[in-house]
Amino acid sequence: MRNVFFALMSRMQNIQRWSKSNPTRSENVAEHSLQVAMFAHCLGVIRNTVYTDRPQVNEDKLATLALFHDGPEVLTEDVNSLIKYSDNRMLNLCREMEHIACDMMVNTVPEEMADIYRPLIQQHEQGSEEGLFVKAADILSAYAKALSELRANNTEFKGTKEKLDKVLADYCERLPEVGYFMEKFMPSFMLTIDDLVDAAFMPSDGEQKALHRRRVI
Repeated sequence: MRNVFFALMSRMQNIQRWSKSNPTRSENVAEHSLQVAMFAHCLGVIRNTVYTDRPQVNEDKLATLALFHDGPEVLTEDVNSLIKYSDNRMLNLCREMEHIACDMMVNTVPEEMADIYRPLIQQHEQGSEEGLFVKAADILSAYAKALSELRANNTEFKGTKEKLDKVLADYCERLPEVGYFMEKFMPSFMLTIDDLVDAAFMPSDGEQKALHRRRVI
């Protein structure tokens, strides 16, 4: 029996991230993938609504790609990025392992569906703007995790944040959508749940202006 694709994908919830960083709250690959999908979708929306002078993108496709972007890790486990990119030999080994895992994953769907799932799983082998959006969302997710850990006074993530600051600065140059996301959404990851709930009950800018006009009248 080879049609085990979704049973394998469901095991993403068993693969822990940040295992070498002593996080205050564990994070698995499944929940990370969901957040990356939401972030990638948002980056696409920002492109289509804010940076309208640039070519439109399909935000739904970005979200779908992001959901599957770490799928091969059900076979390879999560490799710490600091280790992965520390040496070209290590990076080449990891990429070869990912290539093999991608082929194995594609072989677990019925043959007539393989052409649909292959580009979702073999993203590491494709160079495209869509891939750039997904990678940016992936890094933004890691940055959000670093901020939440620092808010909990976990200094293990201080160095992580500093390294990601440099990486994201480069992405902001290539994708202005990343800078917009950083400015508008990222600061809230330093807030407590009480602050977040209070913010949710605050009137929008439009509602505040309407209220002000009524008071003036």
